Amino acid sequence: MSNPQVKRRRGRGDDGISWDKTNKCFVGTISLGFDGAGRRRRKTVRGKTKAEVKDKLKELREEIRSGIQTPATYTVEACVRDWLDAVTLDPGTVACYRGQAEKWIYPKIGAIKLKDLKVTDADRFFTDLGQVLSKRSLVMIKSTLRRAIRRAQKYDLIGRNVAELADLPEGQAGRPSRAMTQDQAARVLDTASGTPRGYVQVITISKQPGQGATHAAADTGELACGTRPRPTAAITQISTDVAAVTCRSCRSYLGLDDSIATRLRLEALFILVITLGLRPGELRALTWDHVDLANGIIHIWKSTRRDGDVKTPKSRRSLILPKRAVIALQAHKIRQDAERLAAGAAWQEHNLVFCHEDGHPYTRDGLNWQFGKVTRHAGLGHWHPHEGRHTAVSIMSSNGVPIQDITDTLGHKSTHVTETVYRKVIVPAIRGGATVMDTVFGNQAADSDDDAVG
Repeated sequence: MSNPQVKRRRGRGDDGISWDKTNKCFVGTISLGFDGAGRRRRKTVRGKTKAEVKDKLKELREEIRSGIQTPATYTVEACVRDWLDAVTLDPGTVACYRGQAEKWIYPKIGAIKLKDLKVTDADRFFTDLGQVLSKRSLVMIKSTLRRAIRRAQKYDLIGRNVAELADLPEGQAGRPSRAMTQDQAARVLDTASGTPRGYVQVITISKQPGQGATHAAADTGELACGTRPRPTAAITQISTDVAAVTCRSCRSYLGLDDSIATRLRLEALFILVITLGLRPGELRALTWDHVDLANGIIHIWKSTRRDGDVKTPKSRRSLILPKRAVIALQAHKIRQDAERLAAGAAWQEHNLVFCHEDGHPYTRDGLNWQFGKVTRHAGLGHWHPHEGRHTAVSIMSSNGVPIQDITDTLGHKSTHVTETVYRKVIVPAIRGGATVMDTVFGNQAADSDDDAVG
């Protein structure tokens, strides 16, 4: 008869906990049977106490039961890198995600084992980032982390997606979106057409009036090169012809040494950005077969995205061109034909409307530089092409264009997107009701005022 007081000995190969004298910790072992060569397969966990090891063995059994097999050395950084290498998004978007991961995710939580990443770790991570980043940046970083872990879930590398459970703080106030005023937009268009209005005077700064290098100055006194005169310096206006500037930095900043043809090369692009609010990616991919100059229509059917398609189905649109745009595009086509002849065999034929002098496409950064060069020449400093899109919305809204028409012009999928993304540049007042009520009650109100005066 067996003695119930005697403790049953663990069978050979069963799970167990033992003390590791060398590493001074407890080791828990789970047996997974034998492999094809007859060797025993085991998984182990370690901890400072038996209770800690028991909890880890329990989690390990649950992972095995659910089919999850997380490599012991698989880190958060490896998880995110695997997702970035496999994702099929626009190259510019992937570069943005990769840059944020390298700057924020890898240094702070990249070394954590994926299976050890807890919700508290994710919450602490986003709380720290909230001290320096805007809410939009936090949302993008969380999206990267969430989608990377979701991919790991797909391949049974992790069970729970802790990034989805993490809460985001408010974050810091981001840089507000900008839109040019109507006068500023007119200055940019004039500058793009070869008649700059930004820097209106040429001055000298020296102890002796009229001596020293000459600089281009705006009507506010700001110099194109950024030089700040000393309070005691003598400032003398010597001309209003900006071409007389001798300061190399001013000339470079304003592109004064560029030829007239170079300054006019992208006039049509500026007109399309500011009057129709086209996206930079749509402009870079625009081809001549989608421009109908005879009927004054432009078809926005392509972009520089990886698949070549526009951003959303609603972004595929055909727009009537302003007369100024038609004239500028006609001149642009003639100019481009001359560039094609001058380039000869070096010309790269992509049928693009906007491209370099040898026909090869603009990169995103290249177009940003060209756009900023003209806005600087106009005396506004550096502006991004997408801010020209905000400008188009602002001007349309301030001139009474209905929100639905603005949405259709910009290619947004709904008015909600237009109102949310561009809410700071949309005129908040609703005009229609006031106009109708003035018509209905206007005479009666006027009669009442007359009676009161009388």
